[in-house]
Amino acid sequence: MDRSIVVILPGTLDTSRNIVRYLRDLDIEIKMIPILRVKINRDEIKAAQKIFSSGFTPDVSIFTSKTAVKIVKKLIPEAWRCAKKYSIAIGPGTASLIRKLGGLEVKHPQEHSSEGLMKYLINFPESIRLAAYCSSEVNMSLENFLKEYFKDVCLWKLYTLSEETASVKEIVDLVGTSAGRTYLIVITSLKILKIISREVDLLTKYGNVFFSAISKRLAREASRLGLKINHLSSTNNIIEYYNELRQYIENLLRHS
Repeated sequence: MDRSIVVILPGTLDTSRNIVRYLRDLDIEIKMIPILRVKINRDEIKAAQKIFSSGFTPDVSIFTSKTAVKIVKKLIPEAWRCAKKYSIAIGPGTASLIRKLGGLEVKHPQEHSSEGLMKYLINFPESIRLAAYCSSEVNMSLENFLKEYFKDVCLWKLYTLSEETASVKEIVDLVGTSAGRTYLIVITSLKILKIISREVDLLTKYGNVFFSAISKRLAREASRLGLKINHLSSTNNIIEYYNELRQYIENLLRHS
């Protein structure tokens, strides 16, 4: 018999796997349907390789995602040698990966967000050399802060996330062909929110689709786009959000 609650995870596989760890023993079905594809920005890779080959040695390396960590380790070995010595990650998941891959000193802010990174880094001296690795979707406030506050910083947008149209259609079709079930779509980034919001009429026409946002900022943006968020993080701590998401699903199960 089909489970009555289906959790749809449209984020990247790394993000979705983290969420699954907190939900795997619940009596639900989980569908990982990534609607974004990672495209490496080769020009940025070459630019980073050139600077490191000229002798650039950052004191601190900053990573805003696991994807950035993987790209640096695989394609920019000189940068990775520096990153292993001292890195700051946007959150515990990214920090854990750096440690797993050999990172010796890895920190992350208590608030797992771009805003949290800025609050954390404001305590560092302006004179330190920084290398920052992120996507083309990097928070503009974070990018501007790094470039304006620190005297010696290099920031590379190593990859771009592009839309997987077929996956978006798969989610719409899934909801439409199984109208008797309850669906919870977990929104983990602004790009995902914008894609999902375009399909809001098709996704909500049966009244059986709920939405969870990983941050308050995403919930505010969803409201602006006309998408009702049924569950959102009460903090900017990702681990706490995962636990709150689990509690929300448990409540849905009790009333299903």
